Amino acid sequence: MGGLRKLRRKSRKGQYEVEPLRQEGTFPAKKMSEVLLDFAEPFLDTLTDEQFEAGIYFAAICWNTSFLPEKKQHEMLRSLINELGKSDKLARFDVEDCARMLLERKKIFFADEKRMVLNYKVVEEKDSNRLLVMSAFTKD
Repeated sequence: MGGLRKLRRKSRKGQYEVEPLRQEGTFPAKKMSEVLLDFAEPFLDTLTDEQFEAGIYFAAICWNTSFLPEKKQHEMLRSLINELGKSDKLARFDVEDCARMLLERKKIFFADEKRMVLNYKVVEEKDSNRLLVMSAFTKD
């Protein structure tokens, strides 16, 4: 007899309650890789193919930063801007503008999306790049 059958039999005797492992329809409609690409689209459109992976890295940081309280978001952005803008003062302003644009975009267009990026990988294929993303739901 399988384990599930045993639990059902025991539940009839009142010893255990059996609930589904997950509620129906709890998986999001879009893959996180699609969501991240949609989120970063205006930013990624300005980059060359060689800059794509760095752009995904930046977009993932901005995406995950959006889940922090606003004060922490500003601290994280300041740290990111200082680090990325060390070599070029003009780049510092570009980084700041892009980060603020992406955070605003997350608020407006992706407010209901509650998954954080845990890891990603850019896989080079024949004529394009493919993005693989591992994500997890945030705690509300």
